[in-house]
Formats: sequence, structure tokens, C-alpha cells
Amino acid sequence: MTENTNTEELKMTFDPNIINQLGLQMYSTLPPIIAELIANSYDAEAEHVMLYLFDIDEKKIIIDDDGNGMPFHELNPKFLAVGRNRRKYEGGEKSENGKRYVIGKKGLGKLACFGIAKNILVETIREHKLTSFELDWDKLEKQGREECKYNPKLIKKDVNVEKEKGTRITLTNIPRKSLFDPAKLAYSLVKSFQIFNEEDFEVEIFYNNTAIEESPLKNELRYEGIDEFMSWEFPLSYEKVSSEYGYRSKISGSILASKEKTIPSKMRGIALFSRGKLVNDYSFYDVKATSHGYSYITGWLNVDFIENFKNDVISTNRQSLIWELEETSDLKEYLQKVIRAFFNKQKEEKKQKKIQKVKEQTGIDLGDWISNLPKHERKLAKKITDSIIDAEGLAFSKSVELVKYTRDSFQFEAFKELAHDIDETGFEQPEKIIELFKEWEIIESRELYKIAQVRLETIEKFEKHIEKNSREVPELHNFLKQFPWLLDPRIMNFKDEVTYSNLLKEKFKDDDLDESDRRIDFLCQNFADSFFIIELKRPKKAIGDKELDQALDYVSFIKEKLGNEYGTNVYCHIIGERLVKTDKVKMKADSYQKNNVVYIKTYESLLNNAKNYHQEFIDKYDALTKHD
Repeated sequence: MTENTNTEELKMTFDPNIINQLGLQMYSTLPPIIAELIANSYDAEAEHVMLYLFDIDEKKIIIDDDGNGMPFHELNPKFLAVGRNRRKYEGGEKSENGKRYVIGKKGLGKLACFGIAKNILVETIREHKLTSFELDWDKLEKQGREECKYNPKLIKKDVNVEKEKGTRITLTNIPRKSLFDPAKLAYSLVKSFQIFNEEDFEVEIFYNNTAIEESPLKNELRYEGIDEFMSWEFPLSYEKVSSEYGYRSKISGSILASKEKTIPSKMRGIALFSRGKLVNDYSFYDVKATSHGYSYITGWLNVDFIENFKNDVISTNRQSLIWELEETSDLKEYLQKVIRAFFNKQKEEKKQKKIQKVKEQTGIDLGDWISNLPKHERKLAKKITDSIIDAEGLAFSKSVELVKYTRDSFQFEAFKELAHDIDETGFEQPEKIIELFKEWEIIESRELYKIAQVRLETIEKFEKHIEKNSREVPELHNFLKQFPWLLDPRIMNFKDEVTYSNLLKEKFKDDDLDESDRRIDFLCQNFADSFFIIELKRPKKAIGDKELDQALDYVSFIKEKLGNEYGTNVYCHIIGERLVKTDKVKMKADSYQKNNVVYIKTYESLLNNAKNYHQEFIDKYDALTKHD
């Protein structure tokens, strides 16, 4: 290509203070600057836009499109005129060939580039003719202060080229120190436009000549990673929001609520778009969104009809509409109704979902449980459980835990009294609910502390029985029946299945054994789908091969007597001093236990387990009261 030396000049007339305010101050970050350049490409009817970011050597930004381009004679009146409203002067709302509604309006976008770069190279082609020129911020500022005008450096004018049309803008002399973040930029751009899913418009981003993962851009990137709970599509039916707002049928878009993870703070609320471009950033439009539940709401709405309002209602930075006007105040009133209605709907839906999940995971039907309580207790129980289910910011797993804890603790008068006291100030905040359970934890621990102290005294008596190798059947038998938690701390009471105990004694007699080898007795416990046989040996009796085989016979015998109609599991626990110290006995004991049939327990282990278990209650109470 050969350079054309035509001396016709390019001229920009302006007040330099305006450029400083609207360029450097209003556009000081990368996303809004690139957004303005993309808007220009869109209005120029471009179908492909390529954005290149370079920061390996010299920082540089290039945006290249295949739009209509500009001939030289249009540059002064159409591109270099600051603040020129293209819709007003070019007559019409659509682009040059009627392909699109234009989204640029105020003629300030070209100034955006000075927010981050001091040099702007513009290369534009129209009908195979290239014109290029350079804008230099330092020269513009100096010349502008003296003459209120600036003459960009003309490099080429109407030079014949092979390419038919398009525009390339290159930004250099960028003082920015940090590296470009192309993924973050892509995310910001899809928040600024609703145009990336149009069939004839595509934007690709390259970072140091490599296409980024998010390229080409799509509108859906805006909500990537958001786990949707529910949504409303617009226009809304009158049943969802009763309003006579005249433009309600012209609003399109969607609002949604996330499940458990909150929406990023900059996307909470509803964003408004007109003709595919952001005109109001995410907002709740003066709805008092103090409830944590609002942090789960986001959405976007198209309000193209605002372009036909008598007044220009879009602010210069396109971050907010001008809400002081009558036309926009009616829109705001409708948006407020929508937000409140959607918030209440998603809150109720989440509540019902939680109630169902609580039932699935715990088996607790809250409605049934509360209705079966004494009448005077139902209100308090419902108040507490509703507060747990409704609590915003409380993880579902924690909600399940607290509901179960409430049900289990409601049998204690002390808990109900404590809950009633806190109810006076309300349970609106999760902190109040947690406060209740923390206080109850201390009360519960105190009660268990008292129980543990008494039980430790009982353990001492048990220890004496072991030391003297109790021989009298009633002595140790009745002691363990009275205090079954010595066998297992979780057993609060023991109902001996006497019939089966007697059957075992009749079937497996030991009268022919020496007295020191005889069992003390059988205890049988039928619990849920399990049947436990507990054979009490003398505290000094070692358990050998014969005892293990006989225990297996006990299991077979009881299974036969039960008929095992309901698939009941039968287990035998032999309690004595120790296992006989032979490999054969140890291997057999391990095998039986592995198959969940016969378990060996020693009196010493029962004693130690009981001591440790109940000492934990005392230690826990001491720790809680000390911390408190």
C-alpha cells in the first residue's frame, strides 16, 4: 500500500476539562473502556470483533472488527466531534443499514480510551480505502489548553487496500503496572451487555495471542457457577405480581435465587439492559434488602422501551437510570413489587424444601411432632423450629442438626424454660438460635455431670465385685440389670427377655462344671432389629475354645427360636476375665467378631470404658463452664 499525502487536516474541538472529566476520571478501569469500544463495533454492524491484550513486553490493547468503517470525510463530523448524539444527528434509532438498534448514544465513548492509554491509533477502512490517524494525550492536553482544539496526526488517508471494511483501534503507552486479567475482563463484559448470543455478532478475546477459555463470549458466562434454586421468566403473569404498570408486558429477562451459596456481591439485585447494553447496574431499587436472603437473588431485565421516553433517562456512565423522573419512578415502583414478591416466594419455597429434607434425613415430620405435643407447648416448638428453618445464612446441615437437637431436648423442662426466655426477644437471627443451644449445652452438661458423679460411685462398687470374683448369681446379675450402662453406656434401661434367657439355661446346662467355671447368668435384650445375648462369666474366668464354640451355638439356637421372620440379627457377648492365650483361641475370636457373631468383653474393659465415658461428661462440663 502507498501513503496518501493529502494535506486535509483532522480536527477535534473541545473543552479540555470535559475530556479530563469524561475520559480520565469516568473511565479509569479497563472493563468500561473495552465495553465502549465493543459498543462502537456493534453499532458499526460488525459481526466479528477480536480483542487482543498484550503485556509480555510493551503493554498494548487492540480491538479489531469487520464493521462498516469510516471514510476520511466522515471522521471530523462523526468520530472526532465530542459529545455528538449520533441518534439525533443521523436521524434514527437503527444502524447505518438498519441491521441493529444502536446502543451508543452520547458520543463520549471515544474519550474512554484516555482513561488507561496515552496514545490511540485508529485504522479504519471503508470501501477498500484506509485512513489512519493517531491521538496523543499529551499533545491533545497541551494544544487544547491553548486553542480549545486538537489536530490528530494523520498517517494515511483514503489509501487503497485489499480489505473491504473494518476498524482497528490500538492503545499504547499504557502506564498500568498490573498484568491484564482476561477472564475477569470477559466476566465484566458479559455483565455489561446482552448481545453476545446474537447469531451475527461474536466477540473473541486473545491474551498474548492465545484465545482465552471463555472465548467467544456468551451471555450465560454471567451466571456461570451459580447453583439455581428457582427463577421467574418475564414478562410476569398478573398472579405473580399484581400491578397495573403499563410497560410490564414489554419487560423480558429472568431473575433467580441460588441454593446455598450466596451471589457475588457485585451481582446481587437486578440489572437493567436496553438494546442489549447495561443501563442500570445490579440493584434492589430502594427495597430495604437488609435480610440475608437477598444475597441469594440476582437477575437481568430488558427494558428497551425506555429509549422511547420523552426524556433521556440513561446516565452518562450507564451505571444507573435517572430515577427522579416520573417515567422512571413508575418503573422503579414496579421493580420493587417484583423484588419483594420474588423474595417472599423463594423464601417460602426454600422453607418447604428444608422441611422435606429434614424429614428425609432424620425421619422427623415437624408437623406431626408439633401436633402431638401438649397444646401449651406447640406454639414454642413451632417458633423454634420455624426460626431454625427460616434462618438465613445457616447451613442446611446445621439446620438439620438443630431441628433434631430441639426435638430431643424438648422432653426436658429446663430446655423449654430456657427457650421460652429467649423467645421473649425473638429468634429472628441465627445467633439467637445458637445462643439457645449453647446455653442448653451447659445445662444439659450440668445434668449429665450430676449423673456421671453418681455413676462413678456405682463404678467403684462394680470394681469391688470384680475384685472379689463375685460368685452369687443374684449379686452381679442384678447389679448389671440395675445399671446396664456398665455393659454399654448408651443403655439407659434393660428389659431382660426372660423367656429366652431361661431357654438358653435349659438348653445349655453347666451343672456338671466346677463352680468356678460356671456362668453367672444369661441376659437377653431385644432392641430394634437386633437381639443381644450376654453371657456373664465369673470375673476371673478365662474364655477359651469351648466357650467360643458354645457362644456360636447360642446364636444358632436363638435364631431358630425367633424364626428370623423379620431378619433379626443375633449377637452374643461373652463377658469374662480374658481370652485364653493361644493362637487358636485368638484367631477364632477374631474370626467370630469379624463376622459380627460373637464378641468378647472383659470386666476390666467394661470398667475402664465406663470410667472414661462418664469422666468425659465431667471434663466437658468443667470446660464449658470455664469457657463461659
